[in-house]
Amino acid sequence: MVKPLELLDNLYSAELGCIPDDFNSGRILTVSNEHIGEIRFAKGMPLVLFAITKANSAVVSVHPLLKYVTDQILDGKTALDCEAYDALERALTPFIDAMFWFRGCRLYCSPEMFLDKTVGITKDVTHFDELSETLYAKWGGPVFGQIIDGKVIARAAVKPLSDIGWDLSIQTLPEYRGQGYARSVVSAAVKYIFKNGKLATWGTDTTNAASLSTAHSVGFQDYGFDFGCVGRVR
Repeated sequence: MVKPLELLDNLYSAELGCIPDDFNSGRILTVSNEHIGEIRFAKGMPLVLFAITKANSAVVSVHPLLKYVTDQILDGKTALDCEAYDALERALTPFIDAMFWFRGCRLYCSPEMFLDKTVGITKDVTHFDELSETLYAKWGGPVFGQIIDGKVIARAAVKPLSDIGWDLSIQTLPEYRGQGYARSVVSAAVKYIFKNGKLATWGTDTTNAASLSTAHSVGFQDYGFDFGCVGRVR
């Protein structure tokens, strides 16, 4: 049986334009990728650069017109860290119309890692109300909700963005946050993902402590860090 990390290496390498072993090579690799704006798990955003760092290895997938500058910045570097992120952002910004740069974490969960934190009434609320319908139309997967007094107070929308791992989008009404309801709806969504034979995956900003805490509380573990830019080459 293929292990979860191997499946994820296969997923991310196919999207970034490298081979799975590149994520375990002990070096930084830059890849010229003319399809960088078509990465499925990046939610359809127009990317000009997307990098994943895993342990002591990193793959930087970049628009072909930006590869030369990227190679110059990374030449001699042994780690894709905050210093390298800053240098890439400074060097590439003059060549692109950037919507935003991001620094995030990528996490995953398999059935043997999962900690079910479902409480109270959780169910498929895809067609329960307008907001759930909107999330379904945006991501294409069912929406699971926490029901209190006939109202959906937390939602986890399934994002079937690859053939290996399905992501989640989480929303909790402000007055109900910090009470475990996000964990509950995530648990319901994750069970659905496993039922369909996929890994559960999660992407969030490195500064989003609440999101990371929710993910870890139900068994998600870190796969690596991602860094990139949403925008277009000038």
